[in-house]
Amino acid sequence: MNDASARRFLSLWLRRLSTDRITRRDRLAPEPLVVAGPSGNMLCLTAVNDAAARLGLDTGMALADARAMFPGIAVAQADAAADAALLECLAGWCLRYTPLVGIAPPDGLTLDITGCAHLFGGEEKLRRDLLRRLKHAGFAASAAIADTVGAAHALARHGGVAVVPPGGVRNALHAQPLAALRLDPETVQGLEQSGVKEVGSLYS
Repeated sequence: MNDASARRFLSLWLRRLSTDRITRRDRLAPEPLVVAGPSGNMLCLTAVNDAAARLGLDTGMALADARAMFPGIAVAQADAAADAALLECLAGWCLRYTPLVGIAPPDGLTLDITGCAHLFGGEEKLRRDLLRRLKHAGFAASAAIADTVGAAHALARHGGVAVVPPGGVRNALHAQPLAALRLDPETVQGLEQSGVKEVGSLYS
C-alpha cells in the first residue's frame, strides 16, 4: 500500500459552475449573465459569468444594484439542487481518469490520481486533457496536482504551481494567501490583523 507521502491528488475547480450550467442548458451566447438568490430579505448575486465579472459584478452584490448599473443584464434564478446534480454528474464523468473521485461542494471535485497518471502520459498531460475536455464541453475550470488534497485545492483556486512535485507542497504554498487554507473568514481576519497574511508566515 502507498503511504500518505506517495499519494497524488488533483483538485478540480469549476469556477463558473452555475452560469455554465445555465449557458449550456439554454444555449446562450457568451454575454453577461448573473444568478441571483435570496439572502435575508433581498436578492443577491450568487454567481456571475466571466462577461459579467468583467463589468465589475461579483457574488454578494444586491441584484437591485446590479440592475441599476446594467438594466438589461440577463438574470437567472439560483438552483443549488441543479448545481449539485451537475457536479455529481461531472464526478461520474471524471471516473475516466481514476476510480477515486470525491465531490467538494459547491463547485469542486477531488481526484485521487495515485498510480493513474502514467496511463495518460504523466500528471501534466492528464491535467491538460481534463481541462481541454471540460472547456470543449463549455465549462470554465482550473486544476492543480499535489501530495495533499488541501494543497491541490489551494493551488487550483488561487494560482501558482499547477503540478507540485512530490515533497514540494511547502514551497508551493509559501506565498499563498491564508484563505487558500480553507480557514473560516473570522480566523483569517484575526490572523491578518496580527500581521500574518501568507501561508509561509505560519511555518515558523
